[in-house]
Amino acid sequence: MATVHDEREREGARDEEPGERAHEPAHETAQEKARDAAHDTRVHAEQAAHELQQNVRRERVPRRRALRRGRVLLVGYVLALAAVVALALAAHMATANGLPGDLPFTRELQETRNPVVFGVLYFVSYIGFAPLSYLIPLVLLLGLVAVRLRLEAIFLALGLLADALGGLIKLVVGRQRPAAGLVHVVEQINSPSFPSGHTLHYTVFFGFLAFVLWTSFRRSWGRNLLVAICALLVVLVGPSRVYLGEHWASDVVGGYLIGGLCLVPLVAGYLWAKARFESASLRRVRR
Repeated sequence: MATVHDEREREGARDEEPGERAHEPAHETAQEKARDAAHDTRVHAEQAAHELQQNVRRERVPRRRALRRGRVLLVGYVLALAAVVALALAAHMATANGLPGDLPFTRELQETRNPVVFGVLYFVSYIGFAPLSYLIPLVLLLGLVAVRLRLEAIFLALGLLADALGGLIKLVVGRQRPAAGLVHVVEQINSPSFPSGHTLHYTVFFGFLAFVLWTSFRRSWGRNLLVAICALLVVLVGPSRVYLGEHWASDVVGGYLIGGLCLVPLVAGYLWAKARFESASLRRVRR
C-alpha cells in the first residue's frame, strides 16, 4: 500500500531517467555534453515545479467557499462547546441514577445477551486499557514514520494530549460511575466517570488516523479496510462502555463531543502545516 508521496517520488524518478539517445557524433565536445546535461536538469526541475504547483492548486479551496465553510464550522464548534459545558454541569449535579434517560438506556442496551455482541464490545473496550493503550499508539506512530509520513506521525502524537484534557475534566466534574446495584457492571473502576476517556481517546486518535489513511494513501482494499476498522472503533467504543456498565450514556456523549472538539483543530493544524511544507518545497524546487 503506497502513499501518495511515494507515488509522486516514483513518477519523478521515472521522469529523471535519461532517454535513449542516438549515437552521439564523434566530434561532440565535452562542452556540448555539459550544456545538454544542464538543459536536461533545468527541464526536469521545471517539470517537478509545475507538477508540485498543480498539486497545491488542486488542494486549494476558493476563498468565498472557504469563508462560508469556515463560518459554518465555527458556529458548529461553538454550539458543541456550549453543549459540553452544559452537559458537564449537569453531570456534576447528577444523582447516582445518572441524568434522565441514562438508566433506562443502559438497562435496555444490557438486555442483549448475545455472546458475540458481548465479545465484540468487550474487545473494543479492552484495547483501550493498558498496556495495549500504550502499545497500539506506539506501533502506529512508528508505522507512519516507517512509510515517511513524519508530519502525520507528529500530529497523531499531538492528538494524545486530548487524553490529558479528558483526565482534567474528569477531576473537575467528579462524577461517580454507575453502581453495580443499578446496572450490570463487568469491572468496577474507581476513577471519575465524565467524560468517557475511551470514547474521547478513540474519537481523536483513530479519527485522525482514519483521516490520514484516507488522504495519504492511494485507493486500495487495504487502505479502505484500515479506514473502516478505525471508523468502527470510534463508533463502537461508546456503546461498549455503556454495555459493560462502566459509563453512563451521557458520559459517552461527552466523550464524543470533547473528542470532536479536539479533532477539528488537530486536522486544521495538520492541513495548515502540510500546506506550508508543500509551499516551501515548491520554492526550493523553483530555485
